[in-house]
Amino acid sequence: MGPVGSLARGLIEAQRATLAVVEELAAEVRPDVTERQLAARAEELARARGATGVWTPIAVGAGPGALVCHPAFPPTDREVSDPDLVLLDVTPEFGGWPGDVTRTVLVGRDDAREHVLGEVTRIERAILVACRPGMPANELFGIARGLFDEVGFELLDLLGNIGHDLGEHGAVTGSIDPRNTTPMWGCWAIEPHLGLDGIAAKVEDLVWLDDDGCRVLA
Repeated sequence: MGPVGSLARGLIEAQRATLAVVEELAAEVRPDVTERQLAARAEELARARGATGVWTPIAVGAGPGALVCHPAFPPTDREVSDPDLVLLDVTPEFGGWPGDVTRTVLVGRDDAREHVLGEVTRIERAILVACRPGMPANELFGIARGLFDEVGFELLDLLGNIGHDLGEHGAVTGSIDPRNTTPMWGCWAIEPHLGLDGIAAKVEDLVWLDDDGCRVLA
């Protein structure tokens, strides 16, 4: 992507709708509901808001299922427990414009899970603050690596990245990893998926980078 001076309204609306879907879905997470049921409910809620489909499969992971987030590992009949961390990666498409939001929901009370979720949320926010238009993707990865190495967290992404660019119809051309020197312009997903002692969480937002700076789409 090259420098872009204006932000497409369709992208903003798609992400806002996706955030609303995830908020609704998170409120429905409870013990005994399955990953598969939550994924189906996510798509139902998205279509009710005008989604025309999904640009990549929706991912839901409960407990050990949250350790992997990849289309090759679809939602299963694993049930949410108490306590538990439940990963919700929701990816609807609205007339060609993609939405992409991940939130991890804490079910019940547990200090270890609360700690992991709190740290992953903090790290994701720090990465968002560090985003600068035109910076090489691998520079942002290095900043992120320092943040999670500092607290001893493991990067769980199967492809070894913390995000990717995102275009119309969900087009992805590059990742935020140690090898990608592509300057960051336009839309990028920031999605650290981290774990500690077998407990995992992931938080994801979209940013838009242009000559005016970096904007979190919300």
